[in-house]
Amino acid sequence: MNLGLIGLPQVGKKTVFQLLTGLSAEKAPTKDGLTHGIATVRDPRVDALSAMFKPKRTKYAEIELELPPDIQPDNSRSAAWLEPIRRTDALIHVVRAFESDQVYHILNSVDPARDVETVELEFLFADLDMTEKRLERLNKEARIKPTPQKEKEKEIIERCHAQLEAEQPLRNLEFTEEEMKVIRSLQFLTLKPLITVINVGEDFQAEVKAHEELAAKLTARGDTVVFLSAAIEEELSELEESEREGFMADLGLTEPAAHRLSRSAYECLGLISFFTCGPDEVRAWSLTKGSTAPEAAGRIHTDLERGFIRAETISYDELVKAGSEKAAKEAKLYKLNGKDYIVKDGDVIEIRFNV
Repeated sequence: MNLGLIGLPQVGKKTVFQLLTGLSAEKAPTKDGLTHGIATVRDPRVDALSAMFKPKRTKYAEIELELPPDIQPDNSRSAAWLEPIRRTDALIHVVRAFESDQVYHILNSVDPARDVETVELEFLFADLDMTEKRLERLNKEARIKPTPQKEKEKEIIERCHAQLEAEQPLRNLEFTEEEMKVIRSLQFLTLKPLITVINVGEDFQAEVKAHEELAAKLTARGDTVVFLSAAIEEELSELEESEREGFMADLGLTEPAAHRLSRSAYECLGLISFFTCGPDEVRAWSLTKGSTAPEAAGRIHTDLERGFIRAETISYDELVKAGSEKAAKEAKLYKLNGKDYIVKDGDVIEIRFNV
């Protein structure tokens, strides 16, 4: 699963890409019109478990990040920038809220609310165009050879079309799993989960307050909103650990915004983390929400899924409260779970298997 990092030109997308992946966009690999990178999900639970187990190595969960071409408003709905964005699973929309005489704006002024609306309308019109073309094809096929499946698809597409004509994104509609199977291949832009990153200037707290109304509006419609100052984040990334904490304290920050963004992006994809812990490694593993214990075992190694017997689990909170693995086992806090167990976010797991 991958996230597309999108936005108008000169909004800070390349800086956010580098903050999340550690790679400059110019040096990252490219394929099919997309720049590719791997983002580390900075989960503080991994740090706490690493402090407890003192392993030889520590590994965070990771997500794929892709940087498509800039969005160019008012171009044809079949413009080159649309197709790469369609191929992503979820979107991080970077919106400019910072002022700078050195950085031009494609719409000649800084107005984040307008820019959010501009991009949303581009996506709405592109999806509307797709529904119209699909309905035209379905109507033609129905005249030649009608089927119940085509009629069902037509009903779903007509519902999508009505939503888009009302200038409402498809992510605000509810679809059953069967309905999603019908429309998934169409890769509707307004159906993708969305994080809006409001890229503010260096007076962080004041600018967050100035854009509270926009953030509330976006949250109410279902977006995840993250405030970030790319300028501050770049400074933080260049500081030593000892200097970083003092700098963040002066700004009223408890952690880099890029860390919060990485976790929001992870959740946006419908992923949870489970942990494996030992003297060699403490590691966070990504897993689709609702997955079973054998599926979690398969994330570690295919042999573990094939020979799965039981999963010994304890929640992160219980383990931390106990203070150590030994204390947790003495208190009989670990539980044995079978093949039907649904893994929860924060489970610490040891797989019992036989191949």
